[in-house]
Amino acid sequence: MKFKTRKPADMITVPGRIYPDEAARERLISFMRRFQAAKRTAYQALRRGKEPEEIVKDLYRKFFPNARWCQWALEDAKATCDAQKEQVRMHVSDLEAKIEKSEEKLKRTKNKLHRQGILARLSLLRARLEYWKGFLERDEVPPAVFGGKKNLLLLQEGKLSKEKWRELRSNAFYSVGQANQKGLEGQYGNANTEIVYDEATDSFRLNIYIPPEPGDKSGRLRQDEDWVSVPLEVPARYRPLLLKYLVEGRAYTVRVVRKAGRFDCFTSFSLQDEAEVDRTSPMAGMDLNPDVVAVTVVLPDGNFKVSRCFWCHDLVHASHEKREWIAGNLAKEVADWLESLGVKQVALEELSFAQDHDTNRAFNRITHNFCKKLLFNRIVVALRKRGIAVFTVPAHFTSLIGFFKYSETYGLNTHQAAALVVARRALGFKEKVPKALVQKLLGRSPMEGWTKSMLWGRLSGMFKATRKKVSRYFNAKALTWRRPCSGSVPCSPS
Repeated sequence: MKFKTRKPADMITVPGRIYPDEAARERLISFMRRFQAAKRTAYQALRRGKEPEEIVKDLYRKFFPNARWCQWALEDAKATCDAQKEQVRMHVSDLEAKIEKSEEKLKRTKNKLHRQGILARLSLLRARLEYWKGFLERDEVPPAVFGGKKNLLLLQEGKLSKEKWRELRSNAFYSVGQANQKGLEGQYGNANTEIVYDEATDSFRLNIYIPPEPGDKSGRLRQDEDWVSVPLEVPARYRPLLLKYLVEGRAYTVRVVRKAGRFDCFTSFSLQDEAEVDRTSPMAGMDLNPDVVAVTVVLPDGNFKVSRCFWCHDLVHASHEKREWIAGNLAKEVADWLESLGVKQVALEELSFAQDHDTNRAFNRITHNFCKKLLFNRIVVALRKRGIAVFTVPAHFTSLIGFFKYSETYGLNTHQAAALVVARRALGFKEKVPKALVQKLLGRSPMEGWTKSMLWGRLSGMFKATRKKVSRYFNAKALTWRRPCSGSVPCSPS
């Protein structure tokens, strides 16, 4: 199997906040209400299979006579549809894994009470699987609750007011940028939500075009009174990056969200990481785990240079806000270390939503893919901000190969050895199976046509089968390829 390097999504989001006066505030809230109503209408039309061109015409007639805002409401609805479809596939995959795990536990469980609990869990999981599989079989998009399902339940229980519910359903608008379009003051990048830098006051402001009501026949011509200008506050660490981007006149996307009485503004644009793999320079590989990020730097000839583990034990147990903070700080620490070594390219494993589920909720929380995806996104952005190119490679058998080929040779633990394999794979090196291991595995030389990937897959399958058998009598988590950290290689951030 030939492994190809790819590029992860190349976007960065700059957080900010706008401060409208009372008049501007009322106009923005009214426009958010219109935009969200248009988005919900577009979403339901997409679920019915209506053509995008027809949807835009309907939005133009019902909500705002501006083709751009109609198109962007449709794009926002499409993004919700795609997220719902991905959620269905993820639910089906997760539920199938949970059912398989529960059936295995049922086979080796003798206690009558425990069996009743597992059978009840299996019944619930199968009902959920049948529900989500129905959407795949019918090729349908599941319904979405705009405003949040939990908030809808609170509303039905009388614990949430109707005013708060309406606010949750009409609290944002979204504008896609175009490099060849300019706004009110001639700044290129976004025609309807223009960010302008004022040199005199060293500050930013956001100009927002609010189209007239659908019944207004003058809606096709923009008037100065249709624009709302509000001060925009950007954190100091993002100001140089945003200013550089505005000077270049490239496209940017703006999303304004109203929450707890404040207006947050998120500006997204591409960092344009278009670099190709340089096989004459060192490559760093990363192995992301819920509790540790292992980084190994490899020389151009594929040999080991240096490795380090960055531990994050609190990531899986912290609250949502604290997880974001921990992931951001960890990504900064990793990027700073690589920058200090002069590394200009990094490879990571491609994200996979396959999860080894258990019936233990605490274990599921630790192994859930959310933390891995959060770390992945934070690290990619931190690296690209420092001018380091980022690539992704398939994660097939990286831990297995690292353990058998490099762990003992270089005194690395499993995660560091897997990171070494990731870096070598990005540089184009292929991993041969050691002859001694082949003899142990097959008892003979491999037949003609057997590839390296097939041999590693055979070895991986043997380990999985052994773990499955041993799990009937012992803790299967203890049976894995693991090697403690060696004193010769730094395995902690200290």
